[in-house]
This record gives sequence, structure tokens and C-alpha cells, in this order.
Amino acid sequence: MRRIKSLKEEKRIIVTFNDSEVRRIINDVQVDTYYNIRDKLILIMLFDTGIRVSELCNIRNNDITTRNILIHGKGSKQRLVYISKTMRKYMRKYERAKQERFKRKNPDDIEEYYFLDQCAMQLHRSRINKILKEHCNNVGVREEIRCSPHDCRHYFSQKSLRNGIDVYSLSRLLGHFDTQETTKYLRGLEQDSILEIGRLHSPLNDTNI
Repeated sequence: MRRIKSLKEEKRIIVTFNDSEVRRIINDVQVDTYYNIRDKLILIMLFDTGIRVSELCNIRNNDITTRNILIHGKGSKQRLVYISKTMRKYMRKYERAKQERFKRKNPDDIEEYYFLDQCAMQLHRSRINKILKEHCNNVGVREEIRCSPHDCRHYFSQKSLRNGIDVYSLSRLLGHFDTQETTKYLRGLEQDSILEIGRLHSPLNDTNI
């Protein structure tokens, strides 16, 4: 047994979308029909909150307040995610379009999920996968990006870290059980990004010396 070496965890670098790709993906969606407005909001929500695709599908109308969305996560754990100004703007557009789209439908036939398909039923993850893939292909995202909804979660995590969020707060937003799971996103940051974060949060920044 003494000859057996300890196994080392593989430290894989997480490669995800860059800002330009995210901007092009979202802007590739028009806002002229119910479906287009819905799809644009779905992409915005994935990139802006980092929620899992299954969590997005399970959002119900009564989970949404003015400032927050109640997310039903893994292991029956619940958490809140914020609603940014950009997201709120497109949520209002979507809610108006949804009301218009299903105004002639019997209310009993409209499911209580926030995102609905053409039959007013819960939207499924396979459709969301297709929405993202379609717009990734349209704008020419790099080949090394899988273009799955989980890549949106990776983008959210790394972008939040670049913007200076602490790992504990990010862990809470992502619904991780502990911060160790969250720290893997640090490995995808470029050295320049880490140095800039350190510079912005230097302990002596606000010290009058």
C-alpha cells in the first residue's frame, strides 16, 4: 500500500464564451414575435444569472417578484437570484407578448410555468439547447465552445469573478453546496484578470497614507 501514490484531481481549465460572443448571440435574436422575445429572454437569463437549464424550465409565475426569482435547485434546495435592469426590461416585453399570444386560450389550459411553448405548456430543456445552438452557429462561436446552457453558467461565473465578486457570494448565486465547487472557475481566469481584480480590491486602496 505504501507504494501506491495518491490520486491527483485533474485541474481542467474551463473555456467558455467571451464578451463579444455573448453580445453577438443575444443580438442575433429579433424581438418581433412571441417566440423571438421568449428566446432572447431565455438567453439573457442564462448568461445573466448562471442558473441551470433545468432550473430555468421549472420557474413558475409565482416564483417571480419585482427584484428576485426563486430558483428550485438540486436536492430540493431553493435560492434567490437577482433580476438585473436588462433582464427586467425583457421580462416586461415577454410578459406582454405572452399575454397577447394566449389571450384567446382557456386559462385552465395555460400552465403556470413562466416559459411556455406554442401549446402554452412547460418549455423543455431540449428546446432551449436548440435555441442556444442555433444562435451560436449563426454568429460563429469558436469551435472549442460546446454551446450548451452549462457554458452560459461558466461564462456567468468567470465574468462575475472578473467583476470582483467574492467566491462565497458566487457560490450562493450558483446554488453550490460549498465554495470548493465554485473555485474551479478561478482556473479559467487569465493572469491579467486576476491581477486587475487584486488591484481593484487592494486592502490599502481606501487608506489615506
